[in-house]
Amino acid sequence: MKKSIEQKRIGFHSIESIIKNNPHKIKKLFLPSSRDDNRINNLIDMANKNGIKFEVSKKLKQDPEALITNENNLNFKNLKEFIDNSNNQKLMILVLDNVIDPRNLGACIRSAAVTEVDALIINKHHCAPLNEVAHSVSAGGAENVKTFFVSNLVNCIKYLKEMNIQIFGLSEHASMKYIECDFVQHSAVIMGSEEFGIRKKTEENCDYLIKLNNNKNFKSFNVSVATGIILSEIARQRTC
Repeated sequence: MKKSIEQKRIGFHSIESIIKNNPHKIKKLFLPSSRDDNRINNLIDMANKNGIKFEVSKKLKQDPEALITNENNLNFKNLKEFIDNSNNQKLMILVLDNVIDPRNLGACIRSAAVTEVDALIINKHHCAPLNEVAHSVSAGGAENVKTFFVSNLVNCIKYLKEMNIQIFGLSEHASMKYIECDFVQHSAVIMGSEEFGIRKKTEENCDYLIKLNNNKNFKSFNVSVATGIILSEIARQRTC
């Protein structure tokens, strides 16, 4: 088993979310010496209540930084355990197949957190790393979304189908529009790369290929925008 490694998190949203959800991860907090306002004082108060050591630093300009110890990433085995323990809850799963920009990854995670996605699956060999940039852009969402890293996405998709989870793949070449779909049942939505979309092997294992619009001249959204649109529709259907 790999040892935990230290990493850095930057920004109020990200650090506040870690303190609220996983305060044990923070080894030390660094605060900009130039600030003396409500935002920084609230963060100090949160740190004190959770027994988190902090240090004032002249090197920082506006945003706080935290040194954290990452826990081991959840994998395919953990995903199976999670689904087995879901107690027939109608799962809503986001799958990222080939998102290569960490900022887009972070934005997708933020949308997943807002729409209360039950699980995020990342194809770890074909996606950007969940690094400090992705964490920062997720604005704390990465601490709220249960995330699983899989090395064989096709096998993972086949397993999801065996568990009666319907698989939707986003493709600008699809004929079915997303508003025609029923997302109330167990659903997993797969988003692909910024330039090429989902990979062919992934596409071949989807139950449905769907698109977001009928614009013939300009078909595709940025992947993070597209993720927000489709997840919002799924959330809307499930609250009607």
